[in-house]
Amino acid sequence: MTVIASFIYRGGERAEELPLSDKPFQQVDGEFAWIGVAEPTVEEMTNLKAMFGLHPLAVEDALNGKQVPKVEVYGDQLFVIIKTAHLEGDKIAYGETCIVVGRHYIVSVRQGSAKCHKELREQLEHSPKLLGHGPDYVLHGDHRLRCRRLPSNGRDVGRQGA
Repeated sequence: MTVIASFIYRGGERAEELPLSDKPFQQVDGEFAWIGVAEPTVEEMTNLKAMFGLHPLAVEDALNGKQVPKVEVYGDQLFVIIKTAHLEGDKIAYGETCIVVGRHYIVSVRQGSAKCHKELREQLEHSPKLLGHGPDYVLHGDHRLRCRRLPSNGRDVGRQGA
């Protein structure tokens, strides 16, 4: 797995790096964790499960990949699977991003997806007032970014500004 980014945000600003651990994340009002991983191992997903109490079905789906798009509610967690598409040469390649949102965290897990959240992270970090709304606003921002990139035809899939 590659940990793309793992940070705690406090008052809408990046406060500190958050290493993956098998210990529960200490949830504090006014802050949240935003973790993005790609192609995780079972051990790494087990750590994320321990840190945030992720639902076992969300962990299973995030590890397996090739799931259908869906939205599930597991207790106080929202689990979303988003299909992604990008160009590899002149062919369209597909992947998925699984996102788990809790009151004080958002975890995104990419499988076969070239689309990372770097651009979204940069945009939101320049708007601390908006980022201060927490992980649900990050999910909203992710959705808005993906919708702005919807292609008008197959040639535009995955290209900036499409």
